[in-house]
Amino acid sequence: MPIYMTAQYQVHPSQIEKVKKSIRPLVEHVKSHEPLTTIYIAQQQILNPSKFMHILRFEDEAALKVHQSSPASAQFVQTVYPQTLNPIEFMEYNLIATINPWNKSEQADYQLR
Repeated sequence: MPIYMTAQYQVHPSQIEKVKKSIRPLVEHVKSHEPLTTIYIAQQQILNPSKFMHILRFEDEAALKVHQSSPASAQFVQTVYPQTLNPIEFMEYNLIATINPWNKSEQADYQLR
C-alpha cells in the first residue's frame, strides 16, 4: 500500500542557502537510486523562505525504509536537522483523489472510496 507523507520544517534564516544546497543531492539520489519513491517534491515557502516542505510518495513500507537508510538521507539529516528551529514534522496521509494515479490498482482503490 502506498505511503503519502510530508515533512515540514523551518531553519535559521542564515542557513537557508546551506539547506537548499543539501536538498538537491538528496533529491538527485532519490531520482537515481530509489525507483519506488515515486514522488519527491521539495518546496520553499514564498512568504517565509526559511520554511520548507517535502512531499513524498513511497510505493510501500520497504521503499520508505530504503529511503530512510540511504546515505543521502543520512547526509541530509546530518546537515539540515541541526539548522531547524523545531524538530521536523512528518505526517502521513491517505489518498482521497488525484489526477495522476501511479498504477491501475491504486487508481481502482481510490475510486472505490
